[in-house]
Amino acid sequence: MIIENNSNNQQLAVGVDIGGTKIAAGLVRNSELLLRETVAMPVTDDQRDVIEAIVSVVKKVADKHIAGIGIGVPGLVDTKAGIAFDIKNIPALTGVSLKEMLEKNWRTPVFVNNDANCFALGAKCFGNGKKYQNFIGLTLGTGLGGGIVIDGKLYEGVGCGAGEFGFLPYKDGILEHYCSGQFFQRQYHISGKEATDRAIQGEKDALQMFYQFGYHLGNAIKIVAHVFAPEAIMLGGSISKSFQFFEQSMWTEIKNFSYNHVMDSLDVLPVDNPDISLIGAASLVEN
Repeated sequence: MIIENNSNNQQLAVGVDIGGTKIAAGLVRNSELLLRETVAMPVTDDQRDVIEAIVSVVKKVADKHIAGIGIGVPGLVDTKAGIAFDIKNIPALTGVSLKEMLEKNWRTPVFVNNDANCFALGAKCFGNGKKYQNFIGLTLGTGLGGGIVIDGKLYEGVGCGAGEFGFLPYKDGILEHYCSGQFFQRQYHISGKEATDRAIQGEKDALQMFYQFGYHLGNAIKIVAHVFAPEAIMLGGSISKSFQFFEQSMWTEIKNFSYNHVMDSLDVLPVDNPDISLIGAASLVEN
């Protein structure tokens, strides 16, 4: 697309959310999403194919007349060099400097951070996380990601490694196996989307799947609460759109907690804007 020159051009930024199954890009101005495009993540270990997919979706939303590009990736990040590391779901991107790659294409500043950090940043600055000074953002998608906000500021840790709750040991595996789309694939051999579609139709087996999912997510939230005692848990990602189907069992398990005072004041809610991760990624340009 072509953006005409005007006084607002410096406020235009592109946000990119790289996930295990899809890549989304959005054109953002002053926290408003103007345009959104999505492409499928190539099912390949070929680094070139994945990079081409990222470039193609960015091209769909903006050309050279942008202030910058912000990218969220599901892994550890050297934010200065813009290099992604340890991307378990997309190994082809490990060690790639997305910053260098995209700056060559657009000749505009590019900023890279962890995708869950972008989600938490977006929720804090532009979503219904504004009223909380201390909260944890959990992204329930292909995996389980976490972003941490302490005293109103994003806490990244070394290499954006803070908040990787999904890799904590749980049952016969890790939390991610039970608190993300992987739960439905591993336990029932269907996608989270199919489970949602069936639950919407009122199918009892699908509703039972989400009941079990809520139980496991409740346990994950208790683990997080033991460490951080946050004001709120903000939920994002594709599975969070099915909140109505797992909210009750989630709270049933959450209430079984050692410290009632912590849980009595805890809010657990989905973000009010499904594109908050894109907006948060775009805000990396300004921040």
